[in-house]
Amino acid sequence: MTTSTKEPPKILMTLMGMEIGGAETHVLELSKTLQRMGLDVHVVSNGGVYVKELEECGIKHYRVPLHNKQFINVFSSYKALRKIIVENDIRLVHAHARIPAFICGLLQKRLKFQLVTTVHGEFSVAFPFNHLSNWGDRVFAVSQDLKDYLLTHYKVREEAISLTVNGIDTDKFSPEIDPGGLAGELGLLADSAKIVSVSRLDHPISLPAHALIAAAEELAKNRLIEIIIVGDGDDFDAVKHGADEVNKRLGRKLIHVTGQRTDINRFLALADVFVNAARASLEAMSAARPVILAGGAGYIGIFNEKTKEEAIKTNFTCRGNEPIEWKTLAADINALLDMPEKERAALGTMGRELVKSLYSLERMATDSITVYEEMLKIPALPTKRRKTNVVISGYYGYHNSGDDIMLQSIVQNLRAQRDDLSLTVLSLNPKETRAQFDVNAIHRFNFISVFLTLRKTGLLITGGGNLIQDETSTKSLIYYLLVINMARRFGAKNMLYAKGIGPVNRPINVRRARRALNRVDLITLREPESLEALSQIGVKGPEVHVTADASFALPPAQDESALAKWGIKGPFFAVGLRSWQHNPPDLEEQVAAFADHIVETYGYQAVFVPMRIDQDTEISRRVMALMKHPSIFIEPDPQDFVQARTIMGAASFALAMRLHALIYAMSEGVPCIGLVYSPKIRQFMESMGQSWHTPVEETQVDTLIKYATTIHQDMAGISNSIHQAAKKLHELSAQNAKLCVELIEK
Repeated sequence: MTTSTKEPPKILMTLMGMEIGGAETHVLELSKTLQRMGLDVHVVSNGGVYVKELEECGIKHYRVPLHNKQFINVFSSYKALRKIIVENDIRLVHAHARIPAFICGLLQKRLKFQLVTTVHGEFSVAFPFNHLSNWGDRVFAVSQDLKDYLLTHYKVREEAISLTVNGIDTDKFSPEIDPGGLAGELGLLADSAKIVSVSRLDHPISLPAHALIAAAEELAKNRLIEIIIVGDGDDFDAVKHGADEVNKRLGRKLIHVTGQRTDINRFLALADVFVNAARASLEAMSAARPVILAGGAGYIGIFNEKTKEEAIKTNFTCRGNEPIEWKTLAADINALLDMPEKERAALGTMGRELVKSLYSLERMATDSITVYEEMLKIPALPTKRRKTNVVISGYYGYHNSGDDIMLQSIVQNLRAQRDDLSLTVLSLNPKETRAQFDVNAIHRFNFISVFLTLRKTGLLITGGGNLIQDETSTKSLIYYLLVINMARRFGAKNMLYAKGIGPVNRPINVRRARRALNRVDLITLREPESLEALSQIGVKGPEVHVTADASFALPPAQDESALAKWGIKGPFFAVGLRSWQHNPPDLEEQVAAFADHIVETYGYQAVFVPMRIDQDTEISRRVMALMKHPSIFIEPDPQDFVQARTIMGAASFALAMRLHALIYAMSEGVPCIGLVYSPKIRQFMESMGQSWHTPVEETQVDTLIKYATTIHQDMAGISNSIHQAAKKLHELSAQNAKLCVELIEK
């Protein structure tokens, strides 16, 4: 069989129906993404609510009665499918359910097309179904346990099975979605805690809905809650009856059963807690909602670091776990609602980052395209992206926590956008960088290797941090501009990623920076003041966006064991200092006296957190030696660059001199006093709406105590204000990777 590479291949998706359900949504999103990537996709099913969305994307849908095993429907479907395949010259059929796969298997013998199937769940292995199942030439399994199921029960050849994922549209299912007038439509109370569940209501998939109904009165004893159950199916009437009975006993509408809806993202926007499993749970995680994994096949509980591995293993279906019990479910819901808002938000952020990194639409579509290419025996579909080589230049390999965290953010967020990027980092310690970040790495001063690498790269990223400046060194400025110029001469695109700019003081350096930066393709800046600095240098050519520091795009770093490891047992006060040429002679005495005051007044432990081993260790130890009270020093670990971020973010209060010490703390809502040794410290404090900062040369214990007293008079309000500012910076920071990928794809 030959296939023209000039015309996109025609792919026929077949499934039972296009009503709401996990497999149905999988086919919807896969078809839309493949169509968007240039394939010609057609869909056959018995119809349903998602047909309109398919057709709006230019995908032809054919209604064929593939929804049951009745002989008349099987016969009609056979005839209709044969006509569709012949008239459209279909060379590859992708079946997503047992009945369509069986019928297509019969047709394949006559029409000689390629047949792919996807297994979305377990089927009966009883006779005769075990012999009627047709898995095609290649088969996708959406989880490892389903692959094992195919190997064990159907003896499918392992080399014929490929793993894929349920791709989620993270723009559609986003924490930024507004539920609009949904609360008014349903008559929801403004101040109630809202528990949302979404699924098809067929037995046993409807078991979580029944468990919620059973738990409702227990949940309503101690707090004002409302439960919203979304979905339809064979068990809908039983679910609705159970909800009505509870509402009748309580004399109010505690449980809302909506029936079938397509605006699921709006319902997720309402949720304080989401309860269900499978694809709907991934959609809720993408919307940054805390999730309790409860399915018809079992119960895992609150999705967190402890349950993540089990959830992934079962593709979030809970298969093989203990059955759902309403008392356990009620306890987990109460545990989530009793949790501080900061911790609940962290769970939501963790879930969204997981979806972005592992369950992207592009990953799902690329999995299919790879198999289609092999089966159609064509060199490559024109829509499949080629691997792009990206080089990342910055201050890496120096054991500086701030720079390492920014590199982690760049790597993670780029991979979440494009998992086909080949990333190479210029580092002082390539071996360590390779191990820590799972990237290629070469020595930043091995200019032969740098030269050869840049010759093959498609994009150079000059990473976050204040590298375009000559305040500390002209040599470092020349180095970064040299790498930028070298990449440009080899034809690579150039991006400055979440940069701080300036000051550039020497006229010759201004000219050097102006020449180099006017020829880059894209600049994103971490603060508005850097935009002004660019203007002063005379940079006018590139596309420029003011975003935020790259580290804000990372999920919270939570590790209680890290605190226990250092003997931190209760509320603590974090101190982050650095050596600097203009530190006043009495700085250490002033900080020591202030730290003693904080310990005596508020009962905090004092914890000193170095960000860079060679510059922060000695000054921290000297201050500790001057204190009357014992304190804790966090010994730097070169292999654990996340350590400082974890500890600063868990503090109750902080005094910090380094920018990233302040970022680590305030991204978690921790009130801070800033010691300003550079304009970037003042700029950051003011961007967070915080006025408690002082020039390091003017540091006085009385001023610090006055700031601390004012902060502690309204800790909750100040923390909330910081949280709101950090949320905006998180949103801006996420744009860095998106803009970078857009540059790659131009």
